Amino acid sequence: MQLKQSIYFHSPIFIQNILTTIYGRVLYQERYGSVYQKRFQELKEKEQFRVNAEKEQLNRLNQFLTFCYDYSTYYKELFDGARISLPFQQLEELKQIPVLSKELLRTRNADIHAKVRAPILGKTGGTTGKSIQVHYTKDDMQVRMAHLDYFKWTHGIERGMRRASFTGQVLAATNQKSPVYWRMNKTINQMLFTIKNINPQTVASYIEQLNRFDPESIDGLPSGMIEVARHAKKYGIPCTFRPKAIFPTAEMMTAEERKLIEEVFHAPIFDQYASSEGAPIVAECRFGKKHLHYEMGIIEVEADGQILVTSFDTHGTPLVRYRVGDRMTLSEETCQCGHAGPIIASIDGRGRSFIQLKDGHRIFEGELAGIVRAFPNCIERVQYIQADEKEVVMLYVPDERCFKEEHEKELYFVLKRLFGGQMEVLLRAVPEIPKEISGKTLLIKQLMADSP
Repeated sequence: MQLKQSIYFHSPIFIQNILTTIYGRVLYQERYGSVYQKRFQELKEKEQFRVNAEKEQLNRLNQFLTFCYDYSTYYKELFDGARISLPFQQLEELKQIPVLSKELLRTRNADIHAKVRAPILGKTGGTTGKSIQVHYTKDDMQVRMAHLDYFKWTHGIERGMRRASFTGQVLAATNQKSPVYWRMNKTINQMLFTIKNINPQTVASYIEQLNRFDPESIDGLPSGMIEVARHAKKYGIPCTFRPKAIFPTAEMMTAEERKLIEEVFHAPIFDQYASSEGAPIVAECRFGKKHLHYEMGIIEVEADGQILVTSFDTHGTPLVRYRVGDRMTLSEETCQCGHAGPIIASIDGRGRSFIQLKDGHRIFEGELAGIVRAFPNCIERVQYIQADEKEVVMLYVPDERCFKEEHEKELYFVLKRLFGGQMEVLLRAVPEIPKEISGKTLLIKQLMADSP
């Protein structure tokens, strides 16, 4: 991976665009195939008739739990120990199965993995900074893409339309002279805009390129969209592009921020929720209601609002009653759109915090959460603390069983590169990260007095 990155960052920009397209082609072959086509068509056909969502969920649940028992050492032991008898006759019987915590998923990762070929590796830092690895089969990934594309299709977006994506990936080398902070993935007609380089000095270039590209849809991290929209409105820079819809991911927006993006980008926002660890997708319909895609799994809400997810399309790393770390509020409403999935009143667990650099650039939660991806299963939790613009303190809880001294050196190097040498970085190994009064452990603790 380091060799591939080295080749990429030492290549001219036009070669980087070619490499981006080649990688896009690899992902395309993983994500689109017969399984994708079958599920996508099923979802479109369901719009023509009423369905019994609970019955379908129960059938899919029993199929998935039988798979878990047959192919996962962890679930076989768990079901035998808890005397779980399959198939279930009612969805309520799912509550017999003990909760799967993040810590359990991390420490018993190998036992939970199913004995099937699951070549697609998903790594997530998560909003709480825990380092987790999950595996997907190609069929799993194609099902997920079918649901995401169906969600976009209901809002007028077809695959292949011009698409602008705000990403936390580093696309430009630190010594790049040209102010070109986007790369083209021609495979799916997607232009990737890195939020890494958005700052007061560069944001006008982003607006100019968005105007040139004229995307038909925009998706990705809303923190980047907000920065661009604020600058455009503040300085009266016109955004001439007219997308049909905007699909933010991974971070929470305030009502004011949502209104700002819709006003400046001239398009409606339709929110979605789909965690990196494979939670079932929740997506907003044209009437503004968020529906669970019930064909993908079940979401239970605990007393404190935390959710447990059972995801039917996680055959590489099966997730049954997994406490993903996010919070939701269920609704008893119905919706005239006709979608049979339960309505989610609000998604409460996603945040948008950042580290402020001297030059005005902000390093957002999505980028910082991803740092632990390079250290799978050897760092239990991290927290970034900023009290001034000169220094960031990173607290980390190492797993003494597998954490090595060289990991701290690598961690320091990655952070210095991320902050562009603008800040001092202090690393402190601690036995635990202190919780807030709310009971939540923050990934970023922003203590600067003038921080928004």
